Amino acid sequence: MVGVAAALTLTPIPGDRAQADSPGSSRDIPEQMVLIPGGLATIGTDPAELNQLVEMGREVPHMDSTHATWWFGDETPQHEVSVAPFYMDAHEVTNAEFAAFVEATGYEAEGDWRKYAGEGREQHPVVNVTWHDANAYAEWAGKRLPTEAEWEWAARAGSDARWFPWGDTPDPDRANWRQEGESFFQGLGRMMFGRRIHTTPVGSYEPNGFGLYDMVGNAAEWCADPYAPYPGFALETWVFTRHGPYDKDEAPLQGRVIRGGSWDSPNAVFVRITSRNVQAEDEASPRVGFRCVRSLEE
Repeated sequence: MVGVAAALTLTPIPGDRAQADSPGSSRDIPEQMVLIPGGLATIGTDPAELNQLVEMGREVPHMDSTHATWWFGDETPQHEVSVAPFYMDAHEVTNAEFAAFVEATGYEAEGDWRKYAGEGREQHPVVNVTWHDANAYAEWAGKRLPTEAEWEWAARAGSDARWFPWGDTPDPDRANWRQEGESFFQGLGRMMFGRRIHTTPVGSYEPNGFGLYDMVGNAAEWCADPYAPYPGFALETWVFTRHGPYDKDEAPLQGRVIRGGSWDSPNAVFVRITSRNVQAEDEASPRVGFRCVRSLEE
């Protein structure tokens, strides 16, 4: 297993350029990005592993094997894909970076990202952006949004761990999620009054083995892919889920894939590397942000 890099207390410094550390080659890496080596990636969850998720999520109300299928069945089947080398942002796009894009272009965002971008939050991940907003920023920056395969491969960072960048055991000291859950009255208050946002500045937690921060927790991240069965698998064989009780005859939600879980995820089972979620392209959420990638030939 590839060990997790030592914890850092500072975020990457804007303007820095690093050198790639891949065997037999050295190249300039774009600012604030990391070179992700290519390889054969194991993507998704084996149905036999769902019982592990029942145990991990045992404090989630009603968690059992049926609910595990309802919530996590869209992660199956496990399969292998070949991933070409690419560059990935070391951290999620920040409020300061998104503000610079808006100022430079006059872009009118669909999501009310400014609501959570007040003074002192410049280095927090930008959230409340739609997929269109994220894609527009990526194009302006000369980048793109990652595919699911790229995202999951990068999150695992060469490790043989199944569930988290650091291993298979939840660790609230290594990622930002709402691990304490909530009481009935807290849940009622959230429904009535909303919940105060609890993102942390990018780089607050140790990076994974590739040097990527917050691949799980903090802000969930938009991917390029439409929400659908993994490529090559038929719709009629897919365990579609709305992350709750579902009707097998109901059409899948239309939207884009979201990965990584967020500051508001109530249990570690929802911030795993393989966990999938979906949101409409024109919908914004205080839980969802993004990071970008760039192909080597670009």
